[in-house]
Amino acid sequence: MDDYANPWLHRLKWAYLLLVAATLMGPVFYVMYISFNANGFGANQYEFTLEWYGLIFSDQLLMGALGWTLRLAVICTLITVPMALLAAKYYKAARNKVLPVFLFLAPLFVAPDILGSALLVFFKNVNGALRSLGDALGTDALDGLFQLGFGTALIGLIIYTMPYAFVVILITMGRYKPEQTEAARACGANGWRAFWDIEFPQIRAGVFSACSFTMILCFNEYTRTSLLKGGFDTFTTVLISQMLNTGMSEQSYAMSSLVSFVAIALIGGIILYTLVRSDSLAREARAKAEPVMST
Repeated sequence: MDDYANPWLHRLKWAYLLLVAATLMGPVFYVMYISFNANGFGANQYEFTLEWYGLIFSDQLLMGALGWTLRLAVICTLITVPMALLAAKYYKAARNKVLPVFLFLAPLFVAPDILGSALLVFFKNVNGALRSLGDALGTDALDGLFQLGFGTALIGLIIYTMPYAFVVILITMGRYKPEQTEAARACGANGWRAFWDIEFPQIRAGVFSACSFTMILCFNEYTRTSLLKGGFDTFTTVLISQMLNTGMSEQSYAMSSLVSFVAIALIGGIILYTLVRSDSLAREARAKAEPVMST
């Protein structure tokens, strides 16, 4: 705030921001609140307990679904973030920037159920074409190559998470000056060394944020994964199935809260690191800008 700003308007802006945050996070905090109740959801009496968190690992259905989701999230992150980084670098180098942005963000314009159904039909048609080709060649090696399963679910998640990772990395790359890469190349560095030594340290926060964002999106995704996953269960499909049929168990509330705690800790840690790092760089820049006093 400067000397001419209205302090009440400043406080009103903060109040509005906190209200929006509380509205968005209210359901999450409510699930966390229920997860510590010994009597479960809807009980008249609230008794604090950590028992349900201790019983999480005894629920084989939840643990199995969590394992599949974790595998999908890790592999999707390892594939999506480098692809998004290359896409962001291509966008920065492209002369016509409208077409690349449209192509990279196109999956966001399609409803999840429509995109998931389209991929489902696509994979089934590809399987049929490969089966016919295999019959013509006299081999069954092509049968089921795109059968619904881990691979098809992974492809759906990559298509889903790519635009978000691309935007996060692109925002960070906005402050990077291409002249720095040119200077490194002029000093004899190859393309990889110029990227790793000069560019990556300045966009590292965006890359790590994209990794965290992709992991969280994989844990939260339901529609595309449920259509493309085949015969295994993921975390969200188990929870939604319980809510629609038998109702969520106390362990489910505890597991949901635990995942939310981890996600909040990851994003909060990245934000704090970025703020501390930015403040440190700002102080360093001010120190370098100050004139050196002669003795």
